[in-house]
Amino acid sequence: MLEFNEKDDNNRMLKIIEGMEKGLYEGGIEIVNSEAEKLWKNFQNNYKLIEAAGGVVKKGNAILAIYRLGKWDLPKGKMEKGESREESAIREVEEECGISKLKIVRELPSIYHTYTLKDQRILKVTYWFEMSTTFSGKLVPQTEENITEVKWVEDVNEILENTYPSIGEMVRGLTFD
Repeated sequence: MLEFNEKDDNNRMLKIIEGMEKGLYEGGIEIVNSEAEKLWKNFQNNYKLIEAAGGVVKKGNAILAIYRLGKWDLPKGKMEKGESREESAIREVEEECGISKLKIVRELPSIYHTYTLKDQRILKVTYWFEMSTTFSGKLVPQTEENITEVKWVEDVNEILENTYPSIGEMVRGLTFD
């Protein structure tokens, strides 16, 4: 746990961020501060914010998974200007999987992650929604988004071995009716 107080400045925040990028905080970090909102804004100021939305689509005892760039993932993508989170999530799932008849069941926790693109630090927030569908057609991967496979997965262990940590946490917590 790191304590961050009012006397700390953006230089210390940048050192923490650089440590994260170098993998020095393997288990994650917890920063304690009495002014969490101010600290969060300070953290965000070091990044370009990108908003995305996606879906955990459930059908029976299966979830919809995509295979992109060598990893299993859930369908999601960048929000377009003027779109609501819900509209964006449905559009992205439809585009990436060739599916329709989607219905939002409930909002799920959002996920934040960071990366670097062309020497710029990116903070990406993905707004997630649980969805259901009655779609029974053929799933079609959006190859222009580097998606090579889309399938219904009943045993989440099948994708847990080769997915991102945040996606793994999300699918481990799923329950089915």
